[in-house]
Amino acid sequence: MSKPELVSLPNVPRRRRFFRVAWFFVRLVAHIIVWDLLLGRQFWFRWYADRTRIERYRRFSRRFRDLAIDLGGVMIKLGQFASTRVDVLPPAVVEDLIGLQDEVSPVPFRLIQATIEHELGQPLDHIFKTFEREPIAAASFGQVHFATLHNDQPIAIKIQRPQIEQFVEIDIAALRWVASWMQYYGPIRRRTDLPALIEEFSRITLRELDYLSEADHAERFQRNFAGNDHIYVPKIQRDYSTERILVMERIEGIKISEYAALDAAGIDRLDLAEKLYLAYLQQCFTDGFFHADPHPGNLFVRPVGERLANGKQPFVITFLDFGMVDSIPQSVMDGLATIAAGVVMREPQRMIDGARSIGVVMPNANDQQLRQALEIWFSYTYGRTIRELQQIDVEGFVGGLSELLYDLPFQLPQSLLFLGRTVGIIGGVAAGLAPDFDIFSVTKPFALRFIREQTSGRDLRERVINEGRELITDLSQIPRHAKQFYVKAAQGDLQVRTEIVKLERTTKRIERALSRLTAGIAASALIISASILQAQQIYSPWMWWLAGGLLIWSLLPRFNQN
Repeated sequence: MSKPELVSLPNVPRRRRFFRVAWFFVRLVAHIIVWDLLLGRQFWFRWYADRTRIERYRRFSRRFRDLAIDLGGVMIKLGQFASTRVDVLPPAVVEDLIGLQDEVSPVPFRLIQATIEHELGQPLDHIFKTFEREPIAAASFGQVHFATLHNDQPIAIKIQRPQIEQFVEIDIAALRWVASWMQYYGPIRRRTDLPALIEEFSRITLRELDYLSEADHAERFQRNFAGNDHIYVPKIQRDYSTERILVMERIEGIKISEYAALDAAGIDRLDLAEKLYLAYLQQCFTDGFFHADPHPGNLFVRPVGERLANGKQPFVITFLDFGMVDSIPQSVMDGLATIAAGVVMREPQRMIDGARSIGVVMPNANDQQLRQALEIWFSYTYGRTIRELQQIDVEGFVGGLSELLYDLPFQLPQSLLFLGRTVGIIGGVAAGLAPDFDIFSVTKPFALRFIREQTSGRDLRERVINEGRELITDLSQIPRHAKQFYVKAAQGDLQVRTEIVKLERTTKRIERALSRLTAGIAASALIISASILQAQQIYSPWMWWLAGGLLIWSLLPRFNQN
């Protein structure tokens, strides 16, 4: 039997969609530059910028919400990520975005039916005994319907949205364009390769459109957590799944962000946050394969068994939607584990070594400055719960780091794009579930185990061998370096360089202040001269323009100065 034809659809308005996505981000970036980087740094305007900041960004969040609901696609993904950052974004902004997880417009049933029949080559009633026309969930790339097989097995069917490949292609093209011109901004260009990050985002996002790959990911996740009684993944029905349709076991439960329902069911939210966090420790540091889209719409909690004597209800966390996953190379896993061990053991140098090994710390970074900065960070954050972290003195914290991290010697490697995104989402989910969750105490047993593995058995022998090889190499180069030193000294070419970082920065700031003062004096002189001439009915517009230019130049900060 030949496959039924798909319903014909109108052409996608490519130019209009591209312009709408790009124009939103252009306005947002321009707003940040003008209000927060230019005017917001001036003492005479800072008070107004601070007072209006939340309302200004809330207007942008509402505009983004409207845009995402209208366009769908990648915009929904970005909105879902932002809506989980309750630890970073103001509650008013999060409140405007959080509804994106539930307000995606569903696809008309006739298109869903046509897609299923085209993919499986049979009429809908031949495939399923029952099929619910109304979707149970509408997501950014597809929507889910409940159905029943002819053997009475209840299932959930994920069907891809028509033309979604074209929508994603246009959205990513717009993000590439925005990233390309944002690279002209020095601080961004020095710390990350935005076009490369967009390419990584494109690779993962386009792979998410292949539902057979998602089935593979789900089954791999099942194997990784086969011995964990607190994590569950729905079983996949391979016989009914294609690149555009995914059929799986039907699972019901409580969305992880429905706090009232969790409390009513007797779920211990602090225990839930801990179990979720431990699951991600395993994914990132043991399996090297992690679920990269853990927003609340993909995490459900299912009560199991009878309540315990303390009144708490045992539960299982169900992971859904394995389209967006990523792998972590062993070398990166080791570096991340080293950083985690440094955090819980309060050892700044261990953190720096781990960060340097995975490329987070730039090669020219000063270790001494980084250690001082991390000690300040520890003094504000170490051993505190999420609730306490949200109440730290941000102004004092940033002020203490401003001198040490003036050059911000960090960068975001391309390989850590989705891991960083995932950590942000999990942080937001944990903050919403249990503000009293203590990340440090939960991480400490893992860090201690990692340190023991590093200092025992085979790992220790390998480290000793590697250190020995490096030592022999360094010793073999000493005679050559010594000869070069003495030759330069004999020829009078020996140079001694002393780096006094704070003095150099202070000198540069004084020079900039003097140059601005000079410009301000010149502008004042021009304004006075122009006023005198105008009083004598001699109008000199060039003097007013030159005075205005000098005045603006003296007020605006210099973005590309070291």
